[in-house]
Amino acid sequence: MKVHLVVAHPEKNSFNFALHQTAIKALKNERITVNVTDLYTEKFNPAAGHCDVHNFPAEEYFSLAKAQRWALKNNAFVKTIKDEQGKLMSSDLLILQFPLWWWSFPAVLKGWIDRVLTSGFAYGKGSTLAPIKVMYSITTGGANNKEELEYYQNKIDVLYQDVFGFIGWEIVPAFIAHGVQQKTKDERTKILKDYKNHLIKQVVTSSLEPINA
Repeated sequence: MKVHLVVAHPEKNSFNFALHQTAIKALKNERITVNVTDLYTEKFNPAAGHCDVHNFPAEEYFSLAKAQRWALKNNAFVKTIKDEQGKLMSSDLLILQFPLWWWSFPAVLKGWIDRVLTSGFAYGKGSTLAPIKVMYSITTGGANNKEELEYYQNKIDVLYQDVFGFIGWEIVPAFIAHGVQQKTKDERTKILKDYKNHLIKQVVTSSLEPINA
């Protein structure tokens, strides 16, 4: 099994990175091949546009989806996009590690989605990338009661469906760490342990189950 981990947080000492490192260690301990993209460290450009493709015909009107399909056909994507698409082509599971900002992805991660999950590659007629699995690992500002927990869960479910449900990927239940800033050291340690167990259950164990079980 091969997993592609994409982390979107600007601070190496953040709890997001603690979760990210937990995933890397847990998966490698299970002899799972792991590829990593650290969007902030790699200074990933989130802005999709002309810069994504080489030599798009000057006489053509630039439509992003049209340009993406042209680039795929003519092997004209820039190296950053080619590399990320190559990682996905060789993966069985994508894990996105990010803080929930304004009920959505950080801008750099939304840009990764815009630029990498391109028309003709990840979605649309004749798309070349076979659907794989996807899982979110998310931190939030906190939830104080059952109603707030349900509100967060609904928002995250929609965030799954709007992108990966649309393109037909298999959605793995998210791991959500609420209000880590207010947690004690012991509580944060337990969350990391819970995440490891989540990965073992949802990623490792499920991958060993027979398809028709």
